[in-house]
Amino acid sequence: MECPFCKAEMIKGYLQCGTALWSTKKHKVSILPGKNEQYAFRVKLPMVSGNYIESDCCPKCKRLIIDTSAYENNLE
Repeated sequence: MECPFCKAEMIKGYLQCGTALWSTKKHKVSILPGKNEQYAFRVKLPMVSGNYIESDCCPKCKRLIIDTSAYENNLE
C-alpha cells in the first residue's frame, strides 16, 4: 500500500493490544465508551491472549493506517 501522506511504500503488520478504543473523548481511567459517546472502533478484552489489529506502517513518516470496518463502532 502507498502511504497517502508521503507516497512511500507501507509495511503490512499488526498493532498488538489488549483492549483498544478510538473515541471522541479522552479517557483517563476506563476505556468504556459512554452511552452518548461516538467511537470508530472498539476491541474488547481478550479471553485468553492479546488482540491484534491488521495495519500498515509507513517507514518514512511513521504513520499507521488501520482499517476499522470489521470492528464494533457506532458512527453513522
